[in-house]
Amino acid sequence: MVESPRFSSRYLAYALAVVFFANFLNYADRQVVSALELEIKSAFDMNKTEFGMLWSAFTLGYMVFAPLIGFWAGRYRRTLLFAACVFIWSLATIGSGMATGKTALFLSRFLIGVGEAGCLVIGPTLVADYFSDRFRGRALALFFLGMPLGGTAGYLIGGLVTHYTGGWQNAFYVAGAPGLLVAVLIALLAEPPRAGSGTGSQEHDHGVRSYLALLRNKTLMLIILAQAFAVMILVPILHYSIEFFQQERGMTKVEASLALGVIGLVGGLIGSGLAGLLGDRLARRTRGAYALLAGVAYALALPAFFIGFSADTRAVFLPALGVGATCLFLCMPAVNTQIANVVPGSQRAMAYALAVFILHFLGDMAAPPLFGKVADIYGSQQTFLVTSSTLILAATCCFLAVRTADKDIKKFVEGQ
Repeated sequence: MVESPRFSSRYLAYALAVVFFANFLNYADRQVVSALELEIKSAFDMNKTEFGMLWSAFTLGYMVFAPLIGFWAGRYRRTLLFAACVFIWSLATIGSGMATGKTALFLSRFLIGVGEAGCLVIGPTLVADYFSDRFRGRALALFFLGMPLGGTAGYLIGGLVTHYTGGWQNAFYVAGAPGLLVAVLIALLAEPPRAGSGTGSQEHDHGVRSYLALLRNKTLMLIILAQAFAVMILVPILHYSIEFFQQERGMTKVEASLALGVIGLVGGLIGSGLAGLLGDRLARRTRGAYALLAGVAYALALPAFFIGFSADTRAVFLPALGVGATCLFLCMPAVNTQIANVVPGSQRAMAYALAVFILHFLGDMAAPPLFGKVADIYGSQQTFLVTSSTLILAATCCFLAVRTADKDIKKFVEGQ
């Protein structure tokens, strides 16, 4: 992996490991609350809709601050900005366990979103700038492996720590504390040279006009819309599955946490691994390779989720949900690598910031409380089945992006 004259292969591996672990904690800290639905609803006298709004509070902070962080990332040292974000969300996670009322809990969730906005805005740009085009897909696949592994850890921390210590608050303390150390390690990382610097690109133009200019990139917008449609089902699965397994599939708290954790772990390892290997190979033939890969995976996830949420037998619904999860985890690095390749290097942070804002505004800002409200009326199983149909739209957007990728790369990246 020696593709940067500035960094040794050993340092690149170390930097990737540090940024990966930050992303791991990013998903563990946001996900631990979803493992504690019954405990939190009981402690704060919440209904299902209010519990869904905890995710919306997180999303609001995440969505509002992403464009600001994208703006700052174009002007200041990204490693220090990223470190500050990790520090904020880690303290807010610890604060969630200390909350004594709904207001404090919602505020903590909002601040977690504020901090974590920096992870998926700055993290991928650092990885993309550390590694060349030849290895970028695999490096980003490893980075986004933090999603399934961190999400798995969040469920396990929530379930096991609560079970064995007797207090759900302890789960937040265990999840939040490691981030304080990781923030220091990120701050000490060397800043990689920004792609596109010194080549005549407008690397210092990071205002509102730059965001508006990105809206003209059809491939970018199609990929963002695909992600928005996908998170309409992904977030309810992440947020409500533990309670679904307990109430409608007869599992204990530990069984539900372990089941969802294993699904995330296995699906994430396989999905992220395939995304890196297949994506980099397909990219030699078409510039829309990663969009194509994501489109196929979204399409395959739909029948898997239909089977998973329809069947009652564990031997059927758990493997089916595992296949669906594998497909979605394959999409995460694929779509984000496509974003990295279809915009100039100097605009990657802003492109990721725009993606975070739009996909969360359209996708999961309203999805969790809306899902909870509908599920209270029709049941979680029926609501999961109906919501899964948004994957049709996600796959369609990706297939359309395959057709526009070559033209947009020539126009926006190569300036032809």
